[in-house]
Amino acid sequence: MVWPPVFSPMIEAYLDRPRTEALLAQIDAIFFEASGTKSFPSAAARDAFRERWLGRYLKHDPQHALLALQSPGTASEVVAGYLVGAIDDPARAPRFHDLGYFQNLQHLTARYPAQLHVNLAPGWRSVGIGRKLLEEFCANASALGAPGVHVFTGRGLRNVHFYARAGFEEVGSVTWNARELVMLGRRLTA
Repeated sequence: MVWPPVFSPMIEAYLDRPRTEALLAQIDAIFFEASGTKSFPSAAARDAFRERWLGRYLKHDPQHALLALQSPGTASEVVAGYLVGAIDDPARAPRFHDLGYFQNLQHLTARYPAQLHVNLAPGWRSVGIGRKLLEEFCANASALGAPGVHVFTGRGLRNVHFYARAGFEEVGSVTWNARELVMLGRRLTA
């Protein structure tokens, strides 16, 4: 890949693209590369990890998923990044009950119900693509009536600065699995 990228990727809805094996393989490669978990005791553990942080969104909320594509619709199409998310309050949605921190901060998830996960391939980071994905998701969530959006991340991780530049601020914190997580929120309505 030429650095910096010559052309800016196009942001497209996940549902507008044919879900080919090649497309899903690129999304998975970005997901696992960006993850802090690099090894798994078994294939089943790896599959469960993918389902928890990516798969459930593609299965239950594909209408909110976005892709950043370089050369879309061509043989050289490349997924530069993706965003998956949900609009409904995760503290009230049964599909998220395995993540106890939502229940612990349900007074905040009610104010910031939309949630997202954004990941980029290494060569496409720090060039504005993550921000484009985030802004598209926020515009869509606002149009659907979500009053706010949130993300959870570890305290002190580098992505906290990315979200702060995008208008997110710390609204809460919780200890989960012996780690301190911060809830970063952004209001979408006044």
